[in-house]
Amino acid sequence: MTITADSGSPLEDVWQRQHDLMAELRDVEHWRRLVAARLDLAVAAVTALDEPHPRSLPEAPMLPCGLRDIVGLPEGSGALSETTALVPLRAALRELDAYAAALRETTDDATRALVRLLEPAITVQRPSPPPSL
Repeated sequence: MTITADSGSPLEDVWQRQHDLMAELRDVEHWRRLVAARLDLAVAAVTALDEPHPRSLPEAPMLPCGLRDIVGLPEGSGALSETTALVPLRAALRELDAYAAALRETTDDATRALVRLLEPAITVQRPSPPPSL
């Protein structure tokens, strides 16, 4: 089924708003994940998290060596400098969470408005019952 709307019509406007909100929400969620990952790295650097000591397990692959270097975790005085990143990262994550929650609610409202506009154009057809034998 294809539903068309004239440019500038209420349906087109509501659809565009809902589309724009969904795109913004996707971007905000992406940044939220990036900040959360960066916060995890900062916490790991500050706590001097040790690398795992692998066991010899049958059928288990070997763990990579140098995990701290692979993920870029500093050691020593470099790890201490990560403490300055903790407070702004936590604040940014809280603000992103709050904004994303409000944006989700606004997006839900726009989606409901779009559905209300589309409902009259959608007709549900029930299949015919099979012929009796």
